Formats: sequence, structure tokens, C-alpha cells
Amino acid sequence: MILEGTYRNPNTGQDEIRCIRCDASGHLMGVPALASAFAVGALSADGSVTTDAVDLGEEHGYTLLLARKSGVASKQEAMEIQSSIDGVRWLPAAGIYLDENVAWHKPPNGSDYFTVQGRPIGRFARIAFKNGNTAQTELVLELAALAGV
Repeated sequence: MILEGTYRNPNTGQDEIRCIRCDASGHLMGVPALASAFAVGALSADGSVTTDAVDLGEEHGYTLLLARKSGVASKQEAMEIQSSIDGVRWLPAAGIYLDENVAWHKPPNGSDYFTVQGRPIGRFARIAFKNGNTAQTELVLELAALAGV
């Protein structure tokens, strides 16, 4: 499976469309990556959770962050990737599309599974999830950092 991603070429300063290769299970192939899974479990309706920070490394080469939610579809749920230069002050990670300047997504009617993509700004990253009107029973949040895409 091939997915498209936007890559900021450091030599030209231009955004380029790049392909990301995945196997049939959706696992990345041939790209250095760092991945963390957070088994949140139960979360009440309208509850919020923020994952632990993931340290990407002092001079990391990651160019893309992916967050994935797995749980119960819940209307009004939203997920955001946050980044920090010092692990103390947190801001939304940069979005990858021209019309979305932050790494945030709110599916219109909720979804069992959805993803958010963003660009890392700083050494640390985490996921902030706001649940909607349906309680979660086995919520899992995943964060991946990819290099060269």
C-alpha cells in the first residue's frame, strides 16, 4: 500500500509530495520510525486525556508525526498532536496541509479509528484527546514519528 505525504525539502525549501510505503497491515516499510502506544482504557463521555510525552531526541530527524485513535465512535470527539521544545510548554504541532495549520482533527460524527498528521516542532510530542458524547471502554492512542517523509 502506498500513502502520500508532504515533505519539506531542506535544500529547496519547497513542499514535495512523497510516497510512504506500508505493508498490508498498515505498518511502515523502509522508513526510520519511532512509535508509542498508550492503552488509555475507559474514558467517560466528554472526558479528556493527554498522553505522556514522547522524547524524539535532541537532534532528531523526524519530519512527520502520526497519531491514531482506536476506540468507540463518539460524536464531537477530537484529537490533537502537541509538540514542545522543552517538555514544559505545549502547543499544537504544525499541520501538513495549507488549509490546516495545526495537527488537529474532529470527525463529523465520530469514528472508531482516525488519524491526525503533523510536523514536529521541538524535541517532545504528545497526543491530547477530547472524547465526545459516548464513553470509551478500550481507548488506545498511538503516536509515530517518521523520518524522511
